[in-house]
Formats: sequence, structure tokens, C-alpha cells
Amino acid sequence: MQLASFKAKNYRLALEETFFKLDEQMLADAGQKELSKFQKQGGEDPFSPAMLMGGGRSMAGCTATVVLITPQEIYCANAGDSRTVLSKAKKACDLSVDHKPNDREEKRRIEQAGGFVQEDRVNGMLALSRALGDFEYKSNNLLKPKDQAVTAYPDIKCLPIQSDCEFILLACDGIWDVKTSQQAIDYLH
Repeated sequence: MQLASFKAKNYRLALEETFFKLDEQMLADAGQKELSKFQKQGGEDPFSPAMLMGGGRSMAGCTATVVLITPQEIYCANAGDSRTVLSKAKKACDLSVDHKPNDREEKRRIEQAGGFVQEDRVNGMLALSRALGDFEYKSNNLLKPKDQAVTAYPDIKCLPIQSDCEFILLACDGIWDVKTSQQAIDYLH
């Protein structure tokens, strides 16, 4: 199914809608069955109390960083602490922002949703403030998905493609825990 926003070339809206649709699909019964398969493949018991939230739903979650490239532009949508970096004339150009609970705006949203930040973690547990899944942090029925303590709402950055754009690196937080954006770009060069 192709989104009307994508067909209309409103890529920013299409990316936002896609992140929320993925979140909805993860919560649906079919998505829960798929999550269960992944957890079994990883050697985890998908029905252990630690892996389930109320109603027997999976607590699985993940970050997402996505790049959409048109003939003229690069769009990056990011939710979580994965990072996307453009190498532009051998210089690192961050296309995404790591979403950490102690960031001022993230903390404000978490607290307005009824959560708290303790030891740089949402409710003392989750080390990022945006993600797909992690539904135990998205249970305030009075709030829109964008306003939950943890949200799938992505930050989106758009840059024009120029002659000095070389390549794009998309990586999880494990890389960024040990390397700066520039160090990773230097390593790849």
C-alpha cells in the first residue's frame, strides 16, 4: 500500500505516517505474532513475564533511522538513538539526532505524559526517548501517539544533494557509544 502523502511527494509527512503505521502494526495481533517469532529465533522466551506487558503483549522495541533519497534531496527520519551521518567532502554531517531522555525537550514530553527521567532513563528503565514498540511507555489514552512518554514520532531532516555528498552511514548506538560521527566517517574513508 502506497501512502497518498508519498504519491503527492510530501515525503516529510509520508515518513511520519510510516513510522506511526509501523508502530500500529507492531501492536496489532499479526505484528505481535511476528515479534514472537523474532524473539524465539533470538533464544528468548516470548511469553516470559519479562517480555510481556499487560494483556500478554510484547514489550519489544527498537530504534529506527531511515533515509529516503530523491533525485534532488536526502530525507532522514529518525526515532531513537541510532544515527545517520552523511559524508560531505570527508566531513561528517549528522542527519539525525540521538533521542535521549535527559534532553530538555524529550524530558518535557516524558514528564507531560506522566513519566519521569531517572538516571538518564525513561521511568528509570529505557535509555532512549523515541522508539517503535516499547508500548508500556505509550499507554496514556488521553494523549496522541506523538505526545506519549516514548513516541515513534521521527525527527526529519532534509538536505539537497550536492556534488560533495559522498556516502551515508546508518548505524546503531553501539557504534556511537565508541566513535564520534567524524571518527566513523574517517574510518570508512
